[in-house]
Amino acid sequence: MVNAMEVLPEDKCLELLGCHSVGRIAVVRGNQPLIFPVNYILEGRIVVFRTDPGTKLTWATHGRVAFEIDSTDLFYREGWSVLVQGIGEVITDAPDTWSECIWARALVPWAGGAKDYWVAIASPVFSGRRITHRAS
Repeated sequence: MVNAMEVLPEDKCLELLGCHSVGRIAVVRGNQPLIFPVNYILEGRIVVFRTDPGTKLTWATHGRVAFEIDSTDLFYREGWSVLVQGIGEVITDAPDTWSECIWARALVPWAGGAKDYWVAIASPVFSGRRITHRAS
């Protein structure tokens, strides 16, 4: 078997993001990266999650963020990952129809708490890769 790494084009990254609902948001507090699991929705090219006041909201707002989803198959040693890099923007009080459409979607946070703040990853840049095994 030969390992093969495939770079995923943006349309495939968006397809994978649209088929899943749990990922990890990475923020930087000071010089320390922090990563948190969140459930999310994809609206067009924009990843959106909900949160309460705290680390995610404070450091994701107007800051550089990264968001990642992945899948692995331990038996076959295969998998894929999608990375979204962008700027965290609070859209909770945004007076536009796009934000209103987002709020109408059923994004029910898995963690307890009100999660009254909606955060979107603006100016997204997508990258992804898949590792597979092929017969030699």
